[in-house]
Amino acid sequence: MQNLARIGRYFVPVLSMAFLSAGGLLSGVPALADTVKARCDVFPKGEDKATSSGLCTFSQRQGFVSIQLNNGQRIELTPQADQPNAYLDANGKPAMRELADNGNIHIYRLAKESIFVYWDTTPYK
Repeated sequence: MQNLARIGRYFVPVLSMAFLSAGGLLSGVPALADTVKARCDVFPKGEDKATSSGLCTFSQRQGFVSIQLNNGQRIELTPQADQPNAYLDANGKPAMRELADNGNIHIYRLAKESIFVYWDTTPYK
């Protein structure tokens, strides 16, 4: 019994350090469960012809939205807690989200452009 206690005194700290180290390594890995490939069309405000169209990356976590366009432009939107579908862009300007086609299309109306996010990427596969 005394040997078992001595072994336990040695292994418990070693196992604890191993689990803490693994947890520390994993905490640096970003969670990707809320990030998907999508298709995005960008329309200048008031225009009906897209200036760009292609694959994009859409991410939403706790209401915050990020859209990474294929040209490198990144749109970051912060939700407005008191208004559904209302956001502020990175410059503090208001943005609104509209849902179309039973939620299959998200339209983000920004100050100078509208971004249509489609979950179907078929044209670009």
